[in-house]
Amino acid sequence: MRPIINFLKLLYTIYTAIIFVSLVIITLPFFFIFSAIFKDKALIYVMTLCRIISFGLMAFCGIIYRFHTNKRIDKKRTYVLIANHRSNLDAPVAAYSWGGKVRYLAKKELLKIPLLSSIFKVTTVNVDRSSREDRRKSVDRLKKYLSEGDNIFIFPEGTRNKTENDPLIPFKDGAFSIAIQTQTPILPMVYYNTDNLMPNKLPLMRPGIIHIYQYPPFEVAGLTEADLPALKQQIYDFMEAKYLEVSGKNTKS
Repeated sequence: MRPIINFLKLLYTIYTAIIFVSLVIITLPFFFIFSAIFKDKALIYVMTLCRIISFGLMAFCGIIYRFHTNKRIDKKRTYVLIANHRSNLDAPVAAYSWGGKVRYLAKKELLKIPLLSSIFKVTTVNVDRSSREDRRKSVDRLKKYLSEGDNIFIFPEGTRNKTENDPLIPFKDGAFSIAIQTQTPILPMVYYNTDNLMPNKLPLMRPGIIHIYQYPPFEVAGLTEADLPALKQQIYDFMEAKYLEVSGKNTKS
């Protein structure tokens, strides 16, 4: 039975890849058109196209996004958005999980991906993680975008969590330092089930529901860099507890 299931997953994975590439090819001319016409103001239009691609995965591939949003969230404010990162499927989820203008911090290697590099040049701030100077410049760019009213999105773990039992891996300082320096609240999100639909070890996909939990922001007004370790730990503990809660686990395995 297992070989048959894996074969069906392989067929589904190929089908999903074809749908994704087709959606990118169909929308790509509009990315170039909007970038050329609107230049620095193209982000909102480009993000709309990204969300169309994410919605297409949902419509054609049976990947359903289910939102659990707290009513106390004021979506008119600007936030440093953060989420856990357990699967490559988190990328289209991130594009769909927040409306409006969002800039994403992403690794520089993404610019080497054919077709998608044109999208990443507009929607992401790309960083060479091996270069301290490049990391500093990326932070400066993110701070500039926040000052202009753009939300920014960062996976605070810095990379995918490939562990089986740990809800999260340690957070990097970046998101919290930027939030404190710009006095921008941090809004945490928890993605649940992405790693079940697209595992890291054997990336054979299957359809299903992805749960997107959005929680009230953590305010940082008045905080300084000295408060960063405590703030980072507070939010880490909060997101870990929420992940365990939504996954039905009370403690780590």
